[in-house]
Amino acid sequence: MNLILLYVLLAAVTYLSRRAFLRLPDHWLSPRVKNGLTFIPVGIFAGLIFPALFVQNDQIVIQPMLIAASVVCLLLMAWSKNILLSFGVSLGLVVLSSLGLIPWQ
Repeated sequence: MNLILLYVLLAAVTYLSRRAFLRLPDHWLSPRVKNGLTFIPVGIFAGLIFPALFVQNDQIVIQPMLIAASVVCLLLMAWSKNILLSFGVSLGLVVLSSLGLIPWQ
């Protein structure tokens, strides 16, 4: 019961703090801060993806196929502005390579 109460309280605090931040008047944040806040999703995405690309068993490992798929994904995003297409194509490259349908190395 205490754990459920803790989850509910943490959810409430998280929701209220985010909601309050969204309700701030526009003049409270400078254009520089607003611009900086736009990079938060990119930073979170990089923090989730980079360890999968470069770390295995607590060792730094270079995986050329994953790096190549990441580069393809970034280039497609820059060109098409379509996240679903970019992720789909790069994921397809990794799957086809792991199945041996695309020779790699």
